[in-house]
Amino acid sequence: MFQTFVIRSRKEDWLKQGWQFRAAMRKAGREDFGAQRAASSRKWTAAAAFLAMAVAVPLGAQQSRVYRDGTSWVEEITGTLPASRQVRITTDLGSVQVQGSSAQVTYIIRKRSYLPSQEAARRQFEQMHISTIKNAEGDLIEGRLATRNLNRFTAEFIVQIPRELEMLKVETRGGPLNFSSIVATILGSTSGGSVTLDNLDGSVKITSGGGNVEVGRLGSDFSLITAGGDVHIKNVAGQTHINIGGGKVYVGSTKGGFIQTGAGNIDVRKCSGDLGASSGGGNLNLGDMSGAVVAGTTGGSVHVDSAKGRVQVSTGGGSVELFNLSQGAQVETGAGGITAEFVGKRGSFSDSSLHTAAGDVIVYLPKDLPVTVHASSDMATGHGIASEFSGLRITREGSNFAPRSMYAEGSLNGGGPALKVRTIMGQIDFRQSHWQAHWQAH
Repeated sequence: MFQTFVIRSRKEDWLKQGWQFRAAMRKAGREDFGAQRAASSRKWTAAAAFLAMAVAVPLGAQQSRVYRDGTSWVEEITGTLPASRQVRITTDLGSVQVQGSSAQVTYIIRKRSYLPSQEAARRQFEQMHISTIKNAEGDLIEGRLATRNLNRFTAEFIVQIPRELEMLKVETRGGPLNFSSIVATILGSTSGGSVTLDNLDGSVKITSGGGNVEVGRLGSDFSLITAGGDVHIKNVAGQTHINIGGGKVYVGSTKGGFIQTGAGNIDVRKCSGDLGASSGGGNLNLGDMSGAVVAGTTGGSVHVDSAKGRVQVSTGGGSVELFNLSQGAQVETGAGGITAEFVGKRGSFSDSSLHTAAGDVIVYLPKDLPVTVHASSDMATGHGIASEFSGLRITREGSNFAPRSMYAEGSLNGGGPALKVRTIMGQIDFRQSHWQAHWQAH
């Protein structure tokens, strides 16, 4: 039976991986070498006992076989490691799949060669060395390439771990990541490849050189940094922090966080806390927001279904639609219409500003909301400024046959926080908010 499974010398692995070799030696020095003048037999016996305890735990049964699978040759390596507090998997090449469904750490590693002959495939298999280590810090599974010039060659790591683990660290320099049913904190990194996450209770941090990301249920905080790719998330119980070079982002629900994409749409359906969203060029579509919202795009529209906190929106060019706003809003768009529906009561509404360089503005206000209005249209179009509130005084400058400026001023219900509305070119409408009827119609 062909086998290339390699258990490296202890000292080589300690030096290469940095798995507490120096700490182990210092500890050994303190605990076992404290009496410098002790008999040499006692000294070396103590050192050997400590190092054996820290590193040389038996690795369990291991098997290796080579077989034909369709158009490829496969070397399959299987084995087990005793459960530890931490598991680390690092490889120069290949996909990594980890699932929390085992009492021990079990692994299946498949090297796959697409060369025509078994002899040629075996030579490729020898170029990827697999090692497993158990020490005081945890379990290590490692795949290292002896050469970077392996063509028509891939690898995959399938690892089962105990669900109740403290830490999982995974790094691949090229290949997808897949994690499921794990309680531990997860740190995952891939130079390029898709990422799939589901049923994870600990915090998760992923870095990727590029690739789509699919997320099911996460029970804690989630952090993602990737050069590019679409992101689809169902539910994050904690904070969500996403920074991608370019791609679309969809989030079903999250506790809060910040989402940034270099170019692409952002869609968040529900957020139970504060949310920041930024796109280098894309639309922002936000659903029910329980906290404050800060949203910006260099070019695209912005839509918010509802927000209980303050809202701040900016877009280089695009329409803005904000509904069911419990507090105030600051809105600015380079070109596009603005629709803002305020439903806040006395004491919750705060100073607000709506400004567009070119576009119409529609403002919905509760009929009993105390507010002081200052509105202007530098070059009014259509009817200029219209109001359903008798407390607004509308004035105009210029003739009916040339661009004219129009203004609206007034203190509604005795006055209150300031509401400033301005369009350089467009018309402005102030309407009474019929919130319930509006939402039932939609």
